[in-house]
Amino acid sequence: MALFYFVRHGVSGWNAESRLCGRTDVPLAEEGRRQAALLGERLRGLSATALYTSPLRRAVETAEIIARAVGLAPMVDERLVELDYGAWEGKTFAEIMAQEADAFRAWDADPGNVAPRGGESGGQALQRVAPFLEELAARHAGEREHAIVVCHRTICRLVVCHALGLSPSEYRRRLSMDNAALNIIQSTIYGSPGAAGWRLILLNDTSHLAPIHTETTPNETF
Repeated sequence: MALFYFVRHGVSGWNAESRLCGRTDVPLAEEGRRQAALLGERLRGLSATALYTSPLRRAVETAEIIARAVGLAPMVDERLVELDYGAWEGKTFAEIMAQEADAFRAWDADPGNVAPRGGESGGQALQRVAPFLEELAARHAGEREHAIVVCHRTICRLVVCHALGLSPSEYRRRLSMDNAALNIIQSTIYGSPGAAGWRLILLNDTSHLAPIHTETTPNETF
């Protein structure tokens, strides 16, 4: 039963402004680098065998900082890229509500099946992430194997939904995911390819950020 450490990247400038940040390649803010360093210290000594990351800069920077603590070279996997927010990219909650209130409410009610205009639904994102998870479980099937995966808010939440057998439409309504949060899932391979079972061990843990942690603001609902 392997353990997989899924982490959200540190805070970026767009995160701090509560802007939807999907595929735009923004860097970490200075606070995000501090968050990544604290997370790296928490993971130091983990004896992880692999470190995977989304290709986006904010995730790669987080992974590179963690890499210095755990002694692994990050491996980029394109499937870990954040949700495509289409025409809503870079906008705030207030801006979207002012311009496309009905469309936003439809997405908010069922984000697994409804996509932002010109973007990607949660279900579509999970279609690319689920094969990554199955490959991850098969590749790291040893009793004491650990792997670290650096990705994004929505991707982390979809991974948790998948592990718990929840619909991807539940990811916004039922799960929070803070910057530099740690999530741990455990896998068991049940004999045949593509038959990994999952157990959630830890969810949205930011205890390593205690010196600098600030609560999610009410408007940061994305």
